[in-house]
Order: sequence, then C-alpha cells, then structure tokens
Amino acid sequence: LSGTMVAARIAAAGQDVPLGKYDQAGKEVVFRALGEFKDLKEIENTAVSFFGNDVPVSVSQVGRVVDTLVDEKTRTFVNGNPTVLLQVFRQSGSNTIQVVDSVKKRVEKLNDEFKGAPGAPKVTLIRDGSKPIRANVEDVKETIFLGILLTVLVVFFFLGSGRSTFITGLALPNSLIGAFILMSLCGFTVNVMTLLALSLAVGLLVDDAIVVRENIFRHYHELGKTPLQAAIDGTKEVSLAVIATTLTVIAVFGPIAFVQGVVGQFFKEFGLTICFAMLISLFDAFTMAPMLSAYFAGKRGEESVSKMVGKGIYGNTIGRLLFLFNVFQEKLENLYERILKFTIKRPVIILLSAVGIFFGSMFLTKYVPKTFLPAQDFGEFLVALDLPPGSSLDSM
Repeated sequence: LSGTMVAARIAAAGQDVPLGKYDQAGKEVVFRALGEFKDLKEIENTAVSFFGNDVPVSVSQVGRVVDTLVDEKTRTFVNGNPTVLLQVFRQSGSNTIQVVDSVKKRVEKLNDEFKGAPGAPKVTLIRDGSKPIRANVEDVKETIFLGILLTVLVVFFFLGSGRSTFITGLALPNSLIGAFILMSLCGFTVNVMTLLALSLAVGLLVDDAIVVRENIFRHYHELGKTPLQAAIDGTKEVSLAVIATTLTVIAVFGPIAFVQGVVGQFFKEFGLTICFAMLISLFDAFTMAPMLSAYFAGKRGEESVSKMVGKGIYGNTIGRLLFLFNVFQEKLENLYERILKFTIKRPVIILLSAVGIFFGSMFLTKYVPKTFLPAQDFGEFLVALDLPPGSSLDSM
C-alpha cells in the first residue's frame, strides 16, 4: 500500500454521499449518507484495502492516527512579529462600511478580553477595505459642496440680486433633501453612484427656479404688477417651458436606470437619483419660488446693479463687482450677436460644418480608449516575490 492510496481511501470514506430524492406532497426530500468522521476511532477503523485478503486492511493496521496540526504552508508576520491572519468577508447584499465598523468594535472588545493573557496577544487591523469607499464618498461630498457654492455664485453674478439668488438657491437643499427621501423609499443607499448623480445634478437643479424667478422679476419690476399677481402670472407663463426642460433631462437620464446586465446594476441608482432630484426641483419651481417671490419681493427697482455702485460698503465692494460683471456680460452679448448674424447669413456653410464635425467626431471615437471601469487608485501597493518551484517555506 502506498501512502497516497491510504490517503485517497480515507478521503473517499469521509465524504457525504447523495442517495437520491423523494417527492412527497409537493415537496422534494433529498437523502444523503453521512460519511464525515466524528472521532479518531472511526478513522482507525476505515478500510483501506480489500485486495488478496478476506479480511480488509484498516488504517490502524498500517499506521497510527493522531490529532495534530496540518503541515505549515504559510507564515504571516506583522512588523516582524509572527501573526495569525484572519480575513473577514461581507455577505452578499451587506454594506461594507457597516461590516467594517462592526469588525472594529469587535476588535476593541477582543483586545479588552486579551489584556493580561499569556503572550500578550493583540488583534490589529492590517487592511481596511472601506478606506477607498470612504475616500470616494468624501471626495464626492466635497464636489457637491463646491458645486453648490459655485452654482450660487454664478446665479448671484448673473441675476445681480441677493433676493433672487436666495429664492433660486433654495432649490438646491430642497431638491437634494427631497431626493434623499425618494432614495430611501426605493431602498437606495448613499454610495459613490448616488452621490455622483447628485453632484452632476447640482448644476441642473436651479434651472427651473431661475426661469420662474426671472419671469416673475420681469412682471414685477418691468410690467408694474403687484408681487402676488406677478408671481401668479409669471409662473403660469413659463410653466410649460419649465416642465419641458425638466422632462428633457429626465428623458436623458431615465433610460440609464433600465439598462440590462452588469452595467445596469451600476447605473440604476445613478439614473433614478438624478430623476428624483429633477422632479423635486420642478416641484420647488412651482411652489417655493413663486411663494417667496410674492412675499419676499422687496421694493420695486431696488435690485438695479447700476444704482448700488459707489453707495456704502456694499456698493463699493460687491456692488462694483456686479457692475463690472454686467459690463463683461454685455460685451459677451454683443459678441454673441455678431456671431449670430454671421451664422444666419451663411446657413449652408454652418450646416455643412456641423455635419462635418459630427461625422469627424464619430470617426475619432475609435481612437478613444475604452474600458468597463477606469483605473482606480486605492492608495495601496502589493509587492510579490517568487522563488523557483520546489523551494521550501523556510527558504522563502
């Protein structure tokens, strides 16, 4: 008998063997024979050979069965100290951050229990799989805050009014908070994809409120209506345009949520989160913006930028910046007017150029690198050392 043959017979005898199945009252019952060894005595009595002998040869006749350790195949060191490596994997569907936080709490309890134990054992966290996730979430949160700040500044400079900026800027927190409520109802989590969707939607959330606010502003300051009547008439006048604008954005990002396959699993929450935020921004444009415009309108004509320049600290600081921005904006408008006249006089050239740019862009797409996911930097690196095959663990 060879050692390999004995080991094979022990392995075969220790397996659970399926015996079949039986259907009973609409239920399928599966039977199996339990071959798992319960103690060392069962291993000693396992037959390993029947050839040339009326009496089978058992393991106890060819060797001793002892309970010991498996052969050492790996060694782990942390800062030069021998270590037992324990890896924790999350179950499918569980949250990585919650699992890591729970493991950290358990590590603290274990270290408290190990105090004073022989050898002074200690559980140390070597690798945290939640670090890149937390870093990505923090990065996207920072992007959202910067996007909100820049959006408010752009709105302020273009509208030239603190009241109008406040009224339109409220669409940002209203839409984001409302989107979180709808996300919670749909079972979504705050992850990289949903935060990426919110950071992308930040610049779109104020569009509806700006259109409504600008038209109400025109009815109040230029047409001389009362604030309440200006809010009613101004909102009615642009209601269809605002709805069309929002539905256009939803028509772009909505279908992304229904993509099939692995890609669809990534982008389902992304597409729906943008749609949620845009729907809330539309609701805000038809409720908060008109209401605040009616009761927070201010005095007629007080929002003229040219009247603020040189009057007090505000007029010499922010007011002057607004005035200079208006001068710059007028130059851009004049330049746009000249470009528009040029294009209208030469429609054939413009259309042919557009067609050429379109097909040229399609041709260049094959030279753009393509990948399922971009390369990610987790802030870690791995060094692998290989010795020739057959090298022992000690030499390694």
